[in-house]
Amino acid sequence: MTAIRDSLARYVAARRVLGASFYEPALALGQFVDLLEREGAEFITTDLVLRWSTASVNVERATWGRRLSQVRGFARWMNVIDSRNQVPPAGLLSARRRRNAPHIYTEHEIALLMTQAAQLRSRTGMRALTYSTLIGLLAATGLRPGEALRLDRSDVDLVSGILSIRESKFGNYAATPLAA
Repeated sequence: MTAIRDSLARYVAARRVLGASFYEPALALGQFVDLLEREGAEFITTDLVLRWSTASVNVERATWGRRLSQVRGFARWMNVIDSRNQVPPAGLLSARRRRNAPHIYTEHEIALLMTQAAQLRSRTGMRALTYSTLIGLLAATGLRPGEALRLDRSDVDLVSGILSIRESKFGNYAATPLAA
């Protein structure tokens, strides 16, 4: 095990002790250390960090920024151990993901989606019913798809007209009145 790989193991262990799950960053940093070892590099350089961060093609620029950010934390750790390790400057690659402008579906578009979904084929015939119902539920309630998919029968109170939403963005449980 190289000194850098040994330092990475200590860095990952320290991050986890502090409460971070750190699964994906640990894998990514392991790949970065693979590059350092292939190159015979004893220290982290901004050039190597940039080359590794931007090596993936057909990904969003934000992915490059995220990879750079992951290495920056490790580089700071390594710089404390040995100042010959370079810490790439912040903002070298943008980590901001550019979201598409939201599209608000018209009633006509929703009706077309539901009509098309109702024509989906499956061996049991449930796909068409499932998707057309899901689209209608999303349109009628404003639920996010993940919230709708987590619903079960106990979340619907038809007597009181309440729909309970588990694990929503706004907390563990949110209740919304069902429209009459």
